[in-house]
Amino acid sequence: MLQFIRTYAGSWVVKILFVLLIVSFAAWGIGDMIRTGGISSTVASVGKVEIDRAELDQEFRRQMERLRPMVGGNLTTEQARQFGLLDQSLSALVQRALYDQAARDAGISVGPDVVRQRIAEEPAFRNAQNQFDANQFRSVLRNNQLTEDGYVALLRRETARELVAGAVGAGVTPPKPLVQDLYRFRGERRVAEVVTLPNAAIGDVGVPDEAELTRYYEDHQVRFTAPEYRALSIAQLSADEIAKDIQIPDNELRAAYDERADELGTPERRTVEMVLADDEAKAKQIAEAAKTKGLTAAAKDAGTDVITLDNVTRNELPEIGDAAFALAQGAVSDAVRSGLGWHVLTVTAIQPGATKTFEEARDQLLAELRKEKAMDSLYSIANRVEDQLASGAPLEEVAQAQSLPIAKIAAVDSSGKAPDGKDAAPGRPNFAAMVQTAFQLASGATSNLTEAPNNVFYAVRVDGVTPAAPKPLAEVRDQAVAGWQDDKRATLAAEKAQDIAAKLKQGSEAAAQDVASQSGASFAMTTPFTRDARSVEGLPGELVRKLFEGKPGETVTGATADSQVVARLKEIIPADPAASDATLATVESTVAQGLESDIMAQFGNALRNSYPVEVHRNRIDQFFASGN
Repeated sequence: MLQFIRTYAGSWVVKILFVLLIVSFAAWGIGDMIRTGGISSTVASVGKVEIDRAELDQEFRRQMERLRPMVGGNLTTEQARQFGLLDQSLSALVQRALYDQAARDAGISVGPDVVRQRIAEEPAFRNAQNQFDANQFRSVLRNNQLTEDGYVALLRRETARELVAGAVGAGVTPPKPLVQDLYRFRGERRVAEVVTLPNAAIGDVGVPDEAELTRYYEDHQVRFTAPEYRALSIAQLSADEIAKDIQIPDNELRAAYDERADELGTPERRTVEMVLADDEAKAKQIAEAAKTKGLTAAAKDAGTDVITLDNVTRNELPEIGDAAFALAQGAVSDAVRSGLGWHVLTVTAIQPGATKTFEEARDQLLAELRKEKAMDSLYSIANRVEDQLASGAPLEEVAQAQSLPIAKIAAVDSSGKAPDGKDAAPGRPNFAAMVQTAFQLASGATSNLTEAPNNVFYAVRVDGVTPAAPKPLAEVRDQAVAGWQDDKRATLAAEKAQDIAAKLKQGSEAAAQDVASQSGASFAMTTPFTRDARSVEGLPGELVRKLFEGKPGETVTGATADSQVVARLKEIIPADPAASDATLATVESTVAQGLESDIMAQFGNALRNSYPVEVHRNRIDQFFASGN
């Protein structure tokens, strides 16, 4: 069992922490909505387990955060629902509930030794020396707003689920004939002769007459269309701007210095060596031996390792910091207890701390107090701005009342560019998000106050809209002529490529080189390639696919952005699964994963028979309606 757990230890812990990081701030206004109207908050039941609306909301928000970077950072709740994230979130919660009940009814219990082993093996909790670092463990949990007890409970549940899944999927053996056939399919390689004809080799194609140019311009107007531009007014509120105008009297600075004297300057740091034991008796035995032979030797005799914590402060060692900083250098502590077990400590190096004088700390204190006062004011000002905007007050009036600067952007497209192609607001933070907000508004409309990173709020108004429109032919004549010439060269080059292909069907390799040379093209012989190659020495992926559908001697043609390509299949190199250098492990793994996935899907369906699933679709639709 322990070996199975070790196999899976690296995959789930970080995911759990990431989920909790998102969950910690994901539930927005849930309580009020659940209590409204006396509607039950249960959205689904799995056997005896009820899934609450709050759980679904949290999982849905987590899925949104996962998808948001893939869609450019802008994803609304309604868009997420259209992508199927709400249903996907519900399915994930149902699946977990099914596995939890299966683990419970199977009598699976995850003991403290297993939990301790998984925590010790988790890479996120290891230091630069690849050793478990108790300080780093606590830091990761603290940063994710998670207690040790909470994390251990999550780890127990996740481990139990893994054990259920592992028992069902264990022993899956891919059929040998299937593995061999797939290996032959994937491993087959081909070699091709490639003739590449640049479109530019066609040379001068003249210029179109007026009628032909006009027809080309009308057929390709999308190439000559200016994007929609919008004129914007942006009011911005930031903690940094507020802080600039805040005055801090000298007596307040001195009071802050007295309160924070311990935090100013450089704290004392120590390098601490530590042994972690399962029980007090073993820890005492190690401590006693360490006082005569040293901690390293005592740990070795006890069959355990020494963990080194380099240059840590007292605050970085919760629970054991006082004991570590009470030791003289070289001394060994008695057994010290923490939530992880029993520790024996020794201090190998001490870097004394130093405290700044008031004058030395003055600038730092001034900046900190200004920032603190600015943060105190920031949200109250933001609330007033939000209320005034909601009441319909004009943006200028709100900005003047709350001393907010307003920036005017004469014209910007949806990508943040001005009509000259340059950035419309170079150096302005969060401008891309402001533009996205603006392009969701009607002309004359003002957005709500929106919070951006780094303690910044903004509201944007669309002052005017210049619709996308084709540029006049007279303005883009040169580009239109160049486009017509490029297309003409591509057409003539494609016709010439067909002539080259016809000649290659009968010619030898030497003849192929001659054909290429006579046509102003280049010739190349590819290295052997497989069917999943995206590009091979100028051979585009489309032609790779065509070559794997043909027989030796057959030719195929295609095009790149600026050239025509003719390829003749020269050789097929089969993949032999019986060869001494055949590597079937990857294929076996792929087939095994597919089979295991199918088995797990069938197991999930079987669990639904044991633990009936009921989904309250009408409640979900009501709770997650657009208005909510």
